[in-house]
Amino acid sequence: MNRIVLMMFCVAAVFASPADAAGEFKSGNEIKVGLEGWVDKSSTEYVRDGVAFGYVIGVHDALSGSVICSGDNVTQGQVIDVVLKFMRKNPEILDRSADQVVAAALKSAWPCADT
Repeated sequence: MNRIVLMMFCVAAVFASPADAAGEFKSGNEIKVGLEGWVDKSSTEYVRDGVAFGYVIGVHDALSGSVICSGDNVTQGQVIDVVLKFMRKNPEILDRSADQVVAAALKSAWPCADT
């Protein structure tokens, strides 16, 4: 699929997703479903899976160097693996806002040293 078309689908999906009353756009459950699809190469839910992937990488990048310290050599695949493993081990928190769940996963793997 053409990258521009895929990007347009992802943007449309984000804007088409209704925000609930608490103000978050995605729950941990929604992101987990997309990440499961991302790692399952047979998934055909390209938009859902791509949105989940981009969401996790965006949270990682936003928190990098201040809340999490993953280092310069971490790959996007490692970030996805860490977050998905955390989600599978902690299903009781997946109803929370996705940013909270992803941040908790990343902080558990790559905490910054206290200064």
